Amino acid sequence: MRSYGVLMAAGFGFGSWWFIRRGRARSIEPTRSLNLVIMVLIAGLIGARLLYVATHWYEFSEELWRIFWPVQAGGFVGMHGFVFYGSVMTAVPLAAMVVRRWQLSPLVVLDAAAPPLALGSAFGRMGCFLNGCCFGVPTDSLTGIIFPAGSLAGTSYPGIPLHPVQLYMIADNLLIVALLLWIERRWVRFDGVVIGAYFVLTGLMRGYEDILRYYESSMQLLDVGGFVVTVNHLIGIAMAAGGAVLIVRSRSRRSD
Repeated sequence: MRSYGVLMAAGFGFGSWWFIRRGRARSIEPTRSLNLVIMVLIAGLIGARLLYVATHWYEFSEELWRIFWPVQAGGFVGMHGFVFYGSVMTAVPLAAMVVRRWQLSPLVVLDAAAPPLALGSAFGRMGCFLNGCCFGVPTDSLTGIIFPAGSLAGTSYPGIPLHPVQLYMIADNLLIVALLLWIERRWVRFDGVVIGAYFVLTGLMRGYEDILRYYESSMQLLDVGGFVVTVNHLIGIAMAAGGAVLIVRSRSRRSD
C-alpha cells in the first residue's frame, strides 16, 4: 500500500466530510452532497489523467490502452500521472451543471466546496512528497532535500538537493484554507466570492511554485530570459483571472 494513494484517499475523505457539513449549513441535503462528491471524484480523476496524457503524449502514443489501464510495469497496480488543473477543468463544470439540474445555486455549492478543495490538495501534496514526484529544481538553499534513489526525484537528480515544492504547496494550501474561512466569516456578503477567491489564490500560488518546480520538456512552452513558461503557468493565470471575474460579477449581481 503506497503512501501516495493513502494520503490521496485521506484528503478526499476529509474534504468530502467537510463539504457535506458545510453543505448542510447551506440547506443542501447530505445525500445530494454525497452524490455530487462521487460524481466530482470520477470526473476529476478522468480530467486529471487526460491532461497528464495530453502533456506527456510521448508516453502513450504507441500504447493508447495504457491511458486508463491500472496495471503498470512490474505488476504494480495503480496509475501514476495526474495533473491537478485537469481535475478542476472537468469537475467544476460538471458540479455546476448538476446543481443547476437540482435547482440549487451553483455558487452556493462551489463556495461550500472551496475550503475542502484546498484542504484535500494539502493531503495530496504530502502524498507527492512521500512519493518523490512533483519535485522542484536543484537548489543550494537550506530547504533543499535529497530524495531517495528509488523515487522519481532521486532518479532524475541523484544525490542533488532539490526544492521540496510539495511542502511549499502544503503550506500554501493550508494558508488558502485559512484565508478562505476568514473571507467567508469577515468579509463576504454575497455568493461566489469564496470560490472566486479560491481560484485567484490557487492560480497565484501555483504561478509562484511552478517557477521552482521541475517540468519535462513536453510541459515547457518557451524560455523568456531564463524563465521557462509552462502549460501550468498559463492555466494558473487563466484560473486567477477567471476567479477575479467571478468575484466582480458576484458583487455586481448582489448590487443589482
